[in-house]
Amino acid sequence: MTRLYRSLVLTAALVVAAGCKSGGGGEDEFVAPGSPPAAEESREFRAIAGISMGAYGALNIGSKHPELFGTIASLGGPVDMTELLRQIEQDGLEVKAQVEIPEEVGDDFTFDHAPSYPDRGTRMTMLQDLVLAFGNPFLHHADPARQYLASDSEPARLLVDDAFGQFQLLPDPRGFLDGGDDNRDGLRQTDEIPNKPTDVLLLASGAPETIGVELGGRSLVDLDDDGVFDVGDGIVVNFSEPFADTNANGVLDASEVFADSGLDGVTGSGDFGEGNGVFDYDPDRANWLAEDPLSRIAARSAADLSTQRLYMDVGVRDEFGLALHYDNLVEVLRSKGLVVGERDGFSEDCDDLPDPDEQFLLVRYDEGHIGVESVDPDDLIDGNPCGDDTVWQRFLSMLGFLDESFPDGVYGSGDDDDFDFDFDFDGIDDIDDIDLDIDFPDFELRGDVSSFRVASPSLQTGAGATVTREVVVYRPPAFFNTDDSLPVVYFLGGHGQEPDDFVRVGDLLDLLINIGELQNMVFVFLPGQGGREGSFYVNHVVPEAQAPEILAPTSGRYEDSILVDLIPAIEDQVLDGRVRQ
Repeated sequence: MTRLYRSLVLTAALVVAAGCKSGGGGEDEFVAPGSPPAAEESREFRAIAGISMGAYGALNIGSKHPELFGTIASLGGPVDMTELLRQIEQDGLEVKAQVEIPEEVGDDFTFDHAPSYPDRGTRMTMLQDLVLAFGNPFLHHADPARQYLASDSEPARLLVDDAFGQFQLLPDPRGFLDGGDDNRDGLRQTDEIPNKPTDVLLLASGAPETIGVELGGRSLVDLDDDGVFDVGDGIVVNFSEPFADTNANGVLDASEVFADSGLDGVTGSGDFGEGNGVFDYDPDRANWLAEDPLSRIAARSAADLSTQRLYMDVGVRDEFGLALHYDNLVEVLRSKGLVVGERDGFSEDCDDLPDPDEQFLLVRYDEGHIGVESVDPDDLIDGNPCGDDTVWQRFLSMLGFLDESFPDGVYGSGDDDDFDFDFDFDGIDDIDDIDLDIDFPDFELRGDVSSFRVASPSLQTGAGATVTREVVVYRPPAFFNTDDSLPVVYFLGGHGQEPDDFVRVGDLLDLLINIGELQNMVFVFLPGQGGREGSFYVNHVVPEAQAPEILAPTSGRYEDSILVDLIPAIEDQVLDGRVRQ
């Protein structure tokens, strides 16, 4: 029988079962802070997972807190901060004349010729969110009260750079405009108008080689008259003092020579680090590395790492270059003598979940990045959970790993003696041959997907209304049909995604649980929004109040919000303490 017919059978059965659901849980119920459960006693049956930005968050929080999470699932995120900084500096912020337009992963991308995914405006928003989360490692900010805008940086005061010489400061403190990538191809066509203040980038306005059309405060040049701007005014990048980076890894190695001329590379300017006799990075680089999952994992022993299970996946054509991040992570794990399984692609069906026995597993799939709300919502919201959509295949593969992570689970809807949801697909060649004569028992076959507003005192900035955060919780059939305690999975979404984007995962979980492929487990979809569109699930370095357009700034303590506020309240009140131990 083809996978299409199997999918139709399972989906049809799920629709029939939907009529048996009598409800449970509420919508937008308010949850006040509660007494935390015995978190460490449930670690084997508590997992943290995420996609894209959430994949970073899951591995970062999970590797910090092995006492809370026994399993981590990281689906295609920036998990190597050293590599991410190198990629931003050498590709994302590089400005140079370039007539041939790069298109494939591995090509020589620049600021002006960026990858098409997701688009220029979204990439700029991501960079702004990263600066809020970790600080700006490319421009030194000496004043803690003015850490966000590039116009408040030390280079904006000195107006000199080793790459561009003397330059002028734009009159608008928010800098030049970018975005306006109407056709989402990563380029700036001559008929596209920039519309997004860059805020965190410092333009070397008036640099000698940029003579062209001025758009949004930046001079741009179409070198070959093809309707695409090929280069523009330079962007000041003061990541470190100048050094001979012979292996292009963005890190000063022992054999490499540096110039003690300060971050701007100009002797006599008196900027940060000049003449102090040691090599200097911008101080904010340390903030990024303090929240680096790969460095933390490298610092842990093999015995310590073996107390957790780790599932990873990544697209081999990931437009952010994240495949290299997972290659580096696998190399670190193996350097400690740990065995890491590797698989290519997905072979999962809804009626045949994988049952991997590897403790550490990486799955590579032949696609690009998935997990940015502005680009990827259709398959997640409208696609077939049992179909070929990559995002759903990724969920199925991850669920198989999670099922193996929680031993001796509760299968079925809660009473296997009352209901046998078993299909025999052998011999079925046509949809008309499917028999859906099912005798449903008198109990819940479907779980419950409910939205809750959970109080989060960690995000409070002072007196005023209580800060609340939306959380979507899936509670499986056995939660209502039995008194069993169950595993719980906390899922972190990608950039711009909201918990409501994942409500259809409940349909998939109901289906898999009813046919006995997946044990009953709770899924909790946590919010990832920060002051702009992405919090990166960390306690922010830069106060949100410093960023224009954030009308209701919070404390920025998003990691504390998850660990101190949301998880204890959910386990205590929404789940009634029924997390398996």
